[in-house]
Amino acid sequence: MSGFGPATRVQQSVDAVSREVDGQLVILTPSEGTLHELDGLAALVWSLCAEPVAVEEITARIVDEYDVEKAVAQEDLVSFLVKMIDVGAIIEK
Repeated sequence: MSGFGPATRVQQSVDAVSREVDGQLVILTPSEGTLHELDGLAALVWSLCAEPVAVEEITARIVDEYDVEKAVAQEDLVSFLVKMIDVGAIIEK
């Protein structure tokens, strides 16, 4: 995986399956056979990744919807995306 920048595009992996269970978004990554529960913000990021999307677009949406500075939002977003890429739920486009 290359370094992330604002223009880096990401998307949900076709191998990952998501479902809402008892009001919680759950992602199954078959390659690992593990379930990942996503909170409200992570679920928003997941939904935005349904189609290829740039990190800067996701960051802008987070800043619009949450009371957070852009630099903090982008740093936290990249950290989350790296974790999701590591488990096979998100791919870099």
